[in-house]
Amino acid sequence: MKKFRRETWWGIGIGVALILVTIAAGIQSAQSNQSVPPLASDSSQPDGARALWLWLRDLGYTTTRETSDTFVVPERTSIALILEPSYTITAEEWETLDTWINDGGTLVLAGDRWNTALAIGHFEFELAYLLTTIPTLTAQSPLWLSPPVAAPVSVNTRAYFETKRIDYVSHLAVGNQPVVVSFTQGQGRVILSAAPFPFTNAGLKVAGNPEFVLNVVAPTLRDGLVWFNEWHHGQRNTSTDARGPEAWLRSSPTGHALLYVLGVLYLALIARGQLFGRPVPLPNHVSRRAPLEHITAIANLRRQAGHRTAELRYYYDTLKRQLGRRYRLSPDLPDTTYVEQLAAYDPNLDAQALLNLLTELRRPTISESEMVRLANEASKWLKE
Repeated sequence: MKKFRRETWWGIGIGVALILVTIAAGIQSAQSNQSVPPLASDSSQPDGARALWLWLRDLGYTTTRETSDTFVVPERTSIALILEPSYTITAEEWETLDTWINDGGTLVLAGDRWNTALAIGHFEFELAYLLTTIPTLTAQSPLWLSPPVAAPVSVNTRAYFETKRIDYVSHLAVGNQPVVVSFTQGQGRVILSAAPFPFTNAGLKVAGNPEFVLNVVAPTLRDGLVWFNEWHHGQRNTSTDARGPEAWLRSSPTGHALLYVLGVLYLALIARGQLFGRPVPLPNHVSRRAPLEHITAIANLRRQAGHRTAELRYYYDTLKRQLGRRYRLSPDLPDTTYVEQLAAYDPNLDAQALLNLLTELRRPTISESEMVRLANEASKWLKE
């Protein structure tokens, strides 16, 4: 069986990785296009709320789904619809909503999923679930006098409310278990519904549901706004600049390019040191040069360049530094003074011979044989 080379395996691995990344990106893109939140005002799915959006506009109401880079209730909003939120409402966002309700706004919160259950807990209600789905309910007390809800409301509810509060009005209920309730808060009003079906595209087609929905939005002034809260469906104002480095990396083309470059560099670091081919052995017949050849070559170059004076200067400086180091003598002293002070410390020193050698080492012109002789003499002084 033929064995693949290492570079072949690297190529196969990188190709498989690129294929997997491409497949994952395609799946994620398809899921992002299909995963529209339930009761989103721009969703035409059966559980969407686009029909409600268009219907209210045809009736003369001013609808909006305005969002910004921070959570705020748009100005002139009379009624806010939070239909099956996909994201948790934070404490700061509840503070904004409570202030708006206390100033006279009407909040409609409908849904039977987890985030809705967390949201109604803000008003001291809890969601409880039925063993079976109840298809229709008869109105107990109308939310408003017009239009009358004559036909049963097709709620398809699977949940109801439990609470210790007594200041609410039950409008739809399963026995003694309320499904749709309302109560006042400050100068405003809150309407809670454990049955989101009447607000959906499919639900508005069923008799009785349009009248029920109009009872919910009837108090809205025609010059006010019906605000579909898409903030908690994940929609944000994309026209504003990304804030923070993380958002900039995820949302801007330059950030994407930087992430791509970092990914390529990361792969390069992983592959660092890997061979891209088989090592080529050196020919056996190549003879290696001896280390002495390097020294000889350097010496010949210096000889041809005429560096005799520089070589002698090196011996001159080295000799004065080495001999005077023991007695802390400065090598910058004149030769005569240097030798006298050195002889004062060392009576056995041949002062005249040393002075002659220093004088010879400072000669500007000298032959090669004399240079060799003086270098040998200086070496003997350095060994003593």
